[in-house]
Amino acid sequence: MPSLRARLTNACLRRITKAGWRKRPDIESMRRHAARMDARIGGAPPGVPTISVEIAGVPAVWVGAEPLAQRGVLLYLHGGAWCMNLPSTYLGLAARLSQHSGMRVLLVNYRLAPEHPFPAGADDCLAVYRALVEAGVRERAFVIAGDSAGGNLTLATLMSARDLGLPLPDCAALLSPATDLTLSGASLRSNAAADPMFSLDLGERFPNLYCAPESRRDPRVSPLFGTWDGLPPLLFHVGSTEILLDDSRRAHQSALQAGTPSELKIWIDLPHVFHAFRWLPESAAAIAEITQFIGRHPMRNAPAHSHSTSGRGGFT
Repeated sequence: MPSLRARLTNACLRRITKAGWRKRPDIESMRRHAARMDARIGGAPPGVPTISVEIAGVPAVWVGAEPLAQRGVLLYLHGGAWCMNLPSTYLGLAARLSQHSGMRVLLVNYRLAPEHPFPAGADDCLAVYRALVEAGVRERAFVIAGDSAGGNLTLATLMSARDLGLPLPDCAALLSPATDLTLSGASLRSNAAADPMFSLDLGERFPNLYCAPESRRDPRVSPLFGTWDGLPPLLFHVGSTEILLDDSRRAHQSALQAGTPSELKIWIDLPHVFHAFRWLPESAAAIAEITQFIGRHPMRNAPAHSHSTSGRGGFT
């Protein structure tokens, strides 16, 4: 049973957010709607330092004190349906992840569709990942995580890094990732009424802004159709009433079938990426669970030799 705060949040999301998307057919009005939501739910805890940088030509923000990078780095790829960013919301989530994990978090501001359709965002995320590796990030604990579209990009980045022979992180956390842009998951329809944030028509609208129909089965667009062997341990979090429920369930099963360690937690009646709703007790519990998952997978695949860390991309 979800908490009272979660039930109230679901009711507000259904009345304001879900209904609001339906009234906004174009991307600019959707972005304004997202910005209002960002102003309501965003914000970092006081005292968490941030610094804007550019890594591999991609703007990004370090969250957490610089010495935390000596303990480890968490690369976070934000959601927003590949078309939007909620900077205050993700700053708050990154700050809480940093505080709980003791790692410095890097938020990547990859290029957004439709102005920059696939593969622009995926290329940006992989470029930042490669730059971190070349700057020596694997000499310490290293984790990658993302939610929704950012979870999609997290899996795409992992699969590309593996295929390129780059060192992989210790583990990865996927929060309600979109893994199948062919929209074949049964929950897209079975949960369309129950999902407090999204409906089927919205689930169909955003992929059309991100990529061409003929690219939908490309693993960098739909990681579900990629190869899942050789990836680091994965953790999936998803709500039971989400239209994206089956994107996590099927991805989790694909990982297990390929021999990749994977854990799946389905949170009953929790909304999409509830981790960002700092007032929910379930949000604190989920972040604690992610931190525990990270703690169970220390220093995987770290190279034996050292790299130069001469300030490249702002990594220290």
